[in-house]
Amino acid sequence: MTIAFPTLSRADAGNLAWYLQSNTQTFESPLDKTVQTLELPGARWGWSCTFGNLLESDAALLQAFLVRLRGRAGRFTAHNWARPRPRGTCTLYSVTVAVDAALGDTNASLAGCGASGTLLAGDFIGINGELKMVVAAAVADGSGAMSVTFEPPLRAGVAAGAAVTLDKPTAVFMLDEDRTSWTTGAGVFTDVALAATEVF
Repeated sequence: MTIAFPTLSRADAGNLAWYLQSNTQTFESPLDKTVQTLELPGARWGWSCTFGNLLESDAALLQAFLVRLRGRAGRFTAHNWARPRPRGTCTLYSVTVAVDAALGDTNASLAGCGASGTLLAGDFIGINGELKMVVAAAVADGSGAMSVTFEPPLRAGVAAGAAVTLDKPTAVFMLDEDRTSWTTGAGVFTDVALAATEVF
């Protein structure tokens, strides 16, 4: 079962570290030290952060969420709190894939982006349940059609008409550790440190 990360009334995700872990193999010649690198499928997102000075209500909600996950056995969805929506002017809702996209593609044609709507490099979008980062600025034409380039590549083909998520696009994660803990200091404020890696 996959559950959603809880919505906190005061989400202070301090020191958020968000990263993309690529999947490569590197071969170095023992003779002349030349290097060859092979890229493999399976790039995945990961993050770590500390939720600090939580109100008691938020602390209890987050603690219950962590206990419910049962360590690395549980799965949950989360978005990047530092950039929950695109910085561009693309319409947030009713955007769809305009043309079938294949496994391994890093480009997709979108529809419904709004006339002259934009997506900027670094914006996050969700396609087919996969979290992608836009890597080059894109501008829609007068009919709202846009060609967007993203990473990492698609892990599965996507049919035309599939919805594209721009408002808090998520990925599925699991905790990096089985241990669940938190600290409560003077004033009954609680800190919770988390680290998670995407799973699929």
